[in-house]
Amino acid sequence: MGLEYLYMICILLSSCLLFLTVYLMITLSDLESDYINSRDCAEKLNFWTMPRLIMQVTHSSLLLVGYQWMVFLISFPFSTYLMYRRVKQRPGHSGLYDPTEIHNRETLRYHLQESLVFMGYHLFSFFFYMYMIVSSLTGNTENPAVSKEVPW
Repeated sequence: MGLEYLYMICILLSSCLLFLTVYLMITLSDLESDYINSRDCAEKLNFWTMPRLIMQVTHSSLLLVGYQWMVFLISFPFSTYLMYRRVKQRPGHSGLYDPTEIHNRETLRYHLQESLVFMGYHLFSFFFYMYMIVSSLTGNTENPAVSKEVPW
């Protein structure tokens, strides 16, 4: 598999994860503003927990398979954190976002800050993969925006 295809798949995964993180942040801010009740908010957020984890782990494993070690080392802590939160889920709770605790001010602030960090990471990775795919397609590693040959 060429690096171009790897970067294209990573761009798709990063954009999906970025949109999902924005959705989570909007849902949490709706809860903070009391536009939505805590039960509906937790149900919406818990629905996207496993797809988010699967996409993030797939993203990291693709980087590992593609021998992109430095980018994998950046991506791995985010995947590990999501897996850790899933494994440490309390028994008896409906998911990572519990409707009885999510409306707590500290818990809500923590989830908003977590979403903000993930949004920053996914935004950075999206533009980084855009840069890498352009540089790999042009074959110019010094400055991918400038082509070495003029096509006409």
